[in-house]
Amino acid sequence: MRKPVLAGLLAAATLVPAWATPPLPEWRESDGYLIGVVVQYQGQTYRALQSHTAQKGANWNPASTPALWQLHHGPVQRCAPWQAGYSYALGDQIRFEGDYYRARQAHTAHPGTEWQPPRVPALWQPIQQCEAVTPVPGNTDTINGIKVPPDPGAAGRKTLAGIDADQDGVRDDVQRFLAQEVGKHPARFKYAMEMARISQQEVLAANGNDREKARTFSNQWGMASDCFDETYEPTQDYEWRLTFFKKQNSLQYNTPERLDAYMKHDGMLGGMMFHLPIRTQCD
Repeated sequence: MRKPVLAGLLAAATLVPAWATPPLPEWRESDGYLIGVVVQYQGQTYRALQSHTAQKGANWNPASTPALWQLHHGPVQRCAPWQAGYSYALGDQIRFEGDYYRARQAHTAHPGTEWQPPRVPALWQPIQQCEAVTPVPGNTDTINGIKVPPDPGAAGRKTLAGIDADQDGVRDDVQRFLAQEVGKHPARFKYAMEMARISQQEVLAANGNDREKARTFSNQWGMASDCFDETYEPTQDYEWRLTFFKKQNSLQYNTPERLDAYMKHDGMLGGMMFHLPIRTQCD
């Protein structure tokens, strides 16, 4: 399981620290792009509307693929993407297809209702920019300078979804673990959270038996893993990283139901072909 982890750890390449502030990268064919990544192409700035790999020969450049890229004006703003199935609180801020919205009322975006922000102005108010982090409601703890929800304890293991008090797509117990393990490094924490968010989606979608969705999640997890690895030198903390991923997987799938769901997801990937990016573009 999780072959991209070992592949990333064994890669021998000259890497730029993710905490540096380089100029926006130029779009390149065959690279992988996480949702929200901003690139330059022919002198224009574009934002990725969904995670994808720019397959060689497909001509998926930003100017030619409005389904994948949107022309971006003004400063780069970052916040969590809108997700079907999530429960949103009053005031939550999200991004959707390059635009930003604030929740007008608490609601759950039930799958199949097509309650995307532009379709339901009664639920979402367009805004000019979005905060990078949605405030955690209620009581919070601080771990390595990061505000996190309280420890859910045994209650967090009662259901497949667990408890996600701040609605960021990551279970509270997993979020606390990541803040403790990599919270001192903002870039590592960000990409670790993205991996955990995708892993949670894999678990929740496994019973749907949608093989294409499983492949999409696997590709997205691999790209987030690549970005996580790029915050290290190729051989830096190699043993620590192996231990970290073992501990994270043990926590992510810490009940029989969660492990069974992941095994279903993993089983759906059997015999499938993957178009892996030559390089993943990270924020």
